[in-house]
Amino acid sequence: MSAVVARAVTLENFARYGMVYDLAGDADPGVVWTKGEGWDDGFTRNPLIDGSGHLGMTRGGSAPWSCAAMERHPLTEEALFCAAEPIVLAVAPASAADAPHRDEIEAFIIAPGQVVVMHRNVWHDACRGATRATPYYWMAICGLGENPWTPVAGGPRRIEVKDGTAT
Repeated sequence: MSAVVARAVTLENFARYGMVYDLAGDADPGVVWTKGEGWDDGFTRNPLIDGSGHLGMTRGGSAPWSCAAMERHPLTEEALFCAAEPIVLAVAPASAADAPHRDEIEAFIIAPGQVVVMHRNVWHDACRGATRATPYYWMAICGLGENPWTPVAGGPRRIEVKDGTAT
């Protein structure tokens, strides 16, 4: 099967995996908007994840890459957001299977100002920068047991970003 080409994340195309918030667009109904003299602000209407999450940072490589293993979190949601550069998230649907299957992998580009919150049990790889190695932030409840990385059933799947789709 051919490579997965990452597409810009939207609330509609990511719905089976979780939520998307746009903190940069000034129009997301899931965000409360405030303004003052010389500043604009937006924050999620509801808590970002359920529970008191830990904030972390991963220093990811860059696209393209071969998605060979994924993890899932049965006891916590996970939020992902960029520091300054777009990142690419490879996901597969939550399932009762022991491993994600390569044919079910999709990839999404998360732009600065966007936040995705994955539902529990959604299979996912570590994010990579859309154009270069890039750090990104995540929020999840840690210490809930092991989250083993599981080889992708059917073998690795190549994740790519087409020119011009990283912004």
